[in-house]
Amino acid sequence: MGEFLLPYQAVRDSDQPEVLLMSFLHSTYEAAATLAQWNQAEFKYVPT
Repeated sequence: MGEFLLPYQAVRDSDQPEVLLMSFLHSTYEAAATLAQWNQAEFKYVPT
């Protein structure tokens, strides 16, 4: 079973914690969506 881990301390120690966290969340979502064969275009948020 694959796991995605981002240690809290890594975020705290980062020069750009928001960027690190969002990058992690985006990459884990992409991996899960690809594995589950989701239609990602259907779920894509486009701000207006």
